Amino acid sequence: MINVASLPAFAGDLPPDPLPRRAVYAGSKGYAVTFTRTLAAELAGTPLRVQVVCPGLTATEFHLGAGDTPVSGERRVHDEGGMPAADVVTASLAGLEAGEVVCVPGLTDAEAVARPAKAELGLRAGSSSRMAARYSHGE
Repeated sequence: MINVASLPAFAGDLPPDPLPRRAVYAGSKGYAVTFTRTLAAELAGTPLRVQVVCPGLTATEFHLGAGDTPVSGERRVHDEGGMPAADVVTASLAGLEAGEVVCVPGLTDAEAVARPAKAELGLRAGSSSRMAARYSHGE
């Protein structure tokens, strides 16, 4: 099973410039990443493989319209270019075969995907019966 997210899933704390306001879009993509990672962990050891693909700018008509009408006959896809959609699919399938749960087709540093998971281990250490000292206001 392959879910589709995008790089804004990892852009939560970036200001709106250079990216536009994106709370709903990025939040839903972030959900897809978390859902897929959690599902993959729950299904470990079963025959089902789960992945979320997070492409960057992709050469489709996505950015050419507001979404209310199809973009017909448009040859130019983006002024900025973008990865060909076929390459996104190829990378995703190769990553799925290799056991990648999170696939970022244009990312050369494969370890970058593992770093947030390692940081989450530290955050989960916050499960305690006492609040952290920084919240006690000198008590």
